[in-house]
Order: sequence, then structure tokens, then C-alpha cells
Amino acid sequence: MHPYDHARSSVKLHGGRWQDYFAYHHHFDSSKSTFCHFTHRALKHHTEGVAAAREIFGDHIDNSDGVSVSTETLGRQHLAEDCRILPSASDWVEGFEPPSWLPCLTPTIEDLVADDVRRFGGDAEIYHPLHDWFYQTKTWVDGPAWFLFRHHAFGVFQAEERFGPVLGAADRSAVPTRVVAERHIQRVLGRTPPASEFLRRIKGERWMLQATSPKKLGLD
Repeated sequence: MHPYDHARSSVKLHGGRWQDYFAYHHHFDSSKSTFCHFTHRALKHHTEGVAAAREIFGDHIDNSDGVSVSTETLGRQHLAEDCRILPSASDWVEGFEPPSWLPCLTPTIEDLVADDVRRFGGDAEIYHPLHDWFYQTKTWVDGPAWFLFRHHAFGVFQAEERFGPVLGAADRSAVPTRVVAERHIQRVLGRTPPASEFLRRIKGERWMLQATSPKKLGLD
């Protein structure tokens, strides 16, 4: 479904206006810009993605009726309406065929941070959260499929959404988040691939494309 329809469904469940929820649901569906295929949902449509969205939108959204709605509840709604189940990240990568160019060894976070300090200046604490965020997906799945979720060109923009346009104080010492994020990916993978290079390797399953319709939800 379109984010507008997910938002209207949220109104039916929690009140308020569709505008209260649109940005949240758009966040999940923005991955379609990387690959116009149902497998784009692998980037955010899972329980780990719901938790990650909480880091951006907070624990609750206050709608126009003054009701505080849990973002976890909204995320689970979105997943159920698009997949009919609540998949985990590991569900998406069953049968995933990793490309041969993925590295066997990766730099440590400490090495990546030290490189940024040398290149851009500032304190290590400016850069550490971003590199930790990229490596967070190691805990989501077993094997090399963890690169799929953030180590690509779309991941650069995901990082900017998460950390804002710059790292550090918003003055001369600030460094564009995109610059640091792309440098991270290049240091880890040797290049910055499009997300589609990973997504086309996902083995499609019926549950991945069983989105409901506005009509079935009683919205039309």
C-alpha cells in the first residue's frame, strides 16, 4: 500500500488525521526508491526496522486528537498490512546469495573513527555513533547478509535521516553526514554499491508481497 493508505489506516485505529502518521509510514516505504520491486521491503520492513524507526521518531507520536500512539504499534501495523506477518530481518535473507566481492574482514570501529579524525578533525565521539550504527546490523542476521541493510548508496541517506545533515556542532567544524557515511562504506566494501545489487539476490517468498488493499481495510 501507499504510505497515505497506511496513514489512513492508522487514523481508523487511533484517531487523528492522516497527516499525523504519513512521515512515519513514508519512512518505511522510502526504500522503494532504491529498487521498484517488492524486495525493497527487506531494508526496513522487519521488527529490527521498527526498532530503528523509534530512534528517528521517538517512542510515541501525538496525533491531532491529543492521543499518544506508540511508534512500535504503528510499525507493526505497517508490517502486517504489507506482509501479513511480522518478519524479522533474518526472514528476508533466507536463501540470500551474497556477492563474491563482499569482504571477509572489516575494519574495526576504532580504526574507522581514527581515520575520520585524521581526515576531518574533531573528537572521536563525533564519529563513533555513525560507525556503530552501520555495524549494528551484524546482530540482525547470521552471515554476510548483514551488509544488505545499510552498506550501500541508500544507506548513506539512511544515515543522514538518522543523524541529521552534519556530524558535530553546526559550525565550521561540522562534517556532512553523507561524506562520512560514504567514506565508511568505501572503506568497508571498497566501493559504494546501489542497494539493488543486494536486493536482487533475495529469494522471493509469497509473504513478501501479500500487501492488503485500502478496500479490504474499509478505507475506500
